[in-house]
Amino acid sequence: MPSVLGVLERRERVALARAEELRAELERLQAAVAEADEAARRAVIAREETVAALAETVDEAVVSDAPAVVSAAVGVGPRVEVPLWREGVGIDVLPPDCARIVTLVEREATGGGEGVRARRMREHLGWPATDVKEQAARFRAKRLVARGWLAEERPGLFRPRTA
Repeated sequence: MPSVLGVLERRERVALARAEELRAELERLQAAVAEADEAARRAVIAREETVAALAETVDEAVVSDAPAVVSAAVGVGPRVEVPLWREGVGIDVLPPDCARIVTLVEREATGGGEGVRARRMREHLGWPATDVKEQAARFRAKRLVARGWLAEERPGLFRPRTA
């Protein structure tokens, strides 16, 4: 008959081995999550850069009176200059579309919404239901985030800036 101490020592070894296996699995999962986050971040940057490049293509075409080379760029529109947010500055300094986006996001937040996505912004602006217009709305919202007018708590979900 096995001793009580022997049984307890065996249980301890099994529990420690299981804990080590779980730690290794946790490390593997954390690395996988970090890789997925990085891939998502790179995809967002690539999309933003593409939208910006398309907008610049349209700007260059307008300046040179030449037709735009990329037909999808026609729907993007000109580059929008957004001033940095500062205390005491109202949304009246923003371009009209940006001011409407900030107003929409603030209104949705006061109604208890979790945030506003680009599709809702595009609809609010009265733009056609196209991917290009949705990307343009998202790009404007991201520019508003970069300039301090809005916050992006989760990717693609815009809320009013926090103090």
